[in-house]
Amino acid sequence: MLITIFIQNKVCAQYAEISNDTIYNTNIFRTNLYNDANSAYLGSVLNYNNSYNRLGITVNNNYLSNVSKLNQNFYRDYNNLNLIVYYNVKNNFSAGAGVQNVFFTDGKNTATNKNNSNYIFADLNYSLFNRLLINSRLGYKSEDQIGEINTGFSGIINATADNLYFNEYLTNGNITLFYEDLMQKQNHNYEISASISKRFGAQTDNTGNISYYNQLNDFYSPATPSVAELYNVKNNIERRQENYFQIGDVLNYSLNNNLIFSFSGFFINRDITKEYQFRAAPSNIIFENVYDSKVVQSNLEVNAGINYSRENFLSQFNLIISERSENHSLINTEGYTPAQILELERSEKNKNNNSTRASALLNIVYNFSNTNSFGFTGSTSLLKYDTDFQLNYDDRDESETVLSAYHQYDNLINFNVQTRFDILLSGLNYIYSQRSANNFNNRIYKLTSVSSFNPVSKINTRNVVQVLANYTVYDFEDIVSQVQSFSYRQLYIMDSTTFNVFPDFYFDFNAELKIYEQGQFNDNNFLVKPIAYFSEQLLAPNINYMFDYFINAGIGYKFFQQLRYRYENGEKVLSNTYQTYGPFGRIILYLNKNSVINLIAGLDNIVFDDPLQNNS
Repeated sequence: MLITIFIQNKVCAQYAEISNDTIYNTNIFRTNLYNDANSAYLGSVLNYNNSYNRLGITVNNNYLSNVSKLNQNFYRDYNNLNLIVYYNVKNNFSAGAGVQNVFFTDGKNTATNKNNSNYIFADLNYSLFNRLLINSRLGYKSEDQIGEINTGFSGIINATADNLYFNEYLTNGNITLFYEDLMQKQNHNYEISASISKRFGAQTDNTGNISYYNQLNDFYSPATPSVAELYNVKNNIERRQENYFQIGDVLNYSLNNNLIFSFSGFFINRDITKEYQFRAAPSNIIFENVYDSKVVQSNLEVNAGINYSRENFLSQFNLIISERSENHSLINTEGYTPAQILELERSEKNKNNNSTRASALLNIVYNFSNTNSFGFTGSTSLLKYDTDFQLNYDDRDESETVLSAYHQYDNLINFNVQTRFDILLSGLNYIYSQRSANNFNNRIYKLTSVSSFNPVSKINTRNVVQVLANYTVYDFEDIVSQVQSFSYRQLYIMDSTTFNVFPDFYFDFNAELKIYEQGQFNDNNFLVKPIAYFSEQLLAPNINYMFDYFINAGIGYKFFQQLRYRYENGEKVLSNTYQTYGPFGRIILYLNKNSVINLIAGLDNIVFDDPLQNNS
């Protein structure tokens, strides 16, 4: 069952909280519920802001719950609630108070499956000329992480400057100061970033940016046996401190209206230290893997591009070169024996790596007329990955090339079709013999046709036909370990047709056919020995009716069948049959201009037939 609730009002929000990859700047309430025999999901998002004269309220809540139904139910719940009541002292200044609650629970039997925090704070917002925005939250926080309770001060000050224009330069900047002192834990984030842009002509400009932050995070992890015995604690505290620096520049230079050059580059440096409050016993340090370490990462990338356009022709070419290094080292070695230090250093050096990647991209579009167009896209990438440790055999070269050409036709009345041919070539080549058994080359060919046709005003049909072939060839084959070259070939056909009998009454018909084959592949003679064959069919007709533009109701029937075949002496033999079928219904309620409730329910009957078992 799937339930969706959507509410949206036209009240402008003065404050919007960022929560889990989604930003809502308007009032919204959305709920999704899904439940079947194997899993269940419930997700709910609420964003509400309203003001009454000078008094306002903001509520943000994001709830996610997942249940996996195996021999027993495994669940995972997450909720983030923010509530703020504020008073607009002036047009550019507001003051208020708020509360935040965040909790996470996991039904798996682990020691880190429960976290909960409560935060009470004073909230201040100040705006200067709608260009400089300052927000501060200062308050008291209570946190429970895997049974460890900490309380104390928590505060953040954030200042943002948007589109400051001075002497023909456009500037944006941000400063964040965050600090927490929670008894046994301390966290902070000090961050600053800025970008400066200048336009020299209609299509010539330059933008430079720079950013830096220093983060410190303390979090609990279950204590290892020696730590628990030495210090009589259940949990250890891991301190992670990170310094990050980034600088970059983007230049766009135009010779004329048809030709534009682009140059960009950036450099990133990051160093991360990981330290434990309680150190493991020296005799167990290697076995328990509890020691202090440091990681230094550097990344340099340059990009050059050319854009050329003329009448019905458009082209783009980009060349990207990047280098990345990562170095691990051991720190705070007091109390360890030389043999232990040597073993730990060997473990850290095994993680060191350096890589260089070169990529090129070409994109071409040519419009023959207002009804016909042609396009081509090609990209290639080469990666060289090296380690600087003699006992690490992960050194390798990787390559990938993607080529795509298409033709599109649109009669501008009732028919359009796009035919596309894609080729994907990739390869993996380990340098040392210890890993060379994994060396392979992969080739994928795909031909796709997508069309849409309206023969009459009441009928609309969309069709997809696709043929795909995938060939993977290993440099060294091993029958014993089953490392053998293989092939995968597929035919896919889809049809979706809608027939509008009346403005409020229509039929939907959806059908899919997929046939695919797996086999052993001989690249030298380009021969395929089939191993398995599958045929899948899906039919889903349904009828829909709109009642007074208020309720949209529909009923339908879904049938899915998969036939699985094996090969015996070159002959295709039916192995088993899998079917699911049953009715389904849907009701959509349009409560007003900005509220929708969508209810979907269905019944699946599952039939599995195995001829081998039936004949035994």
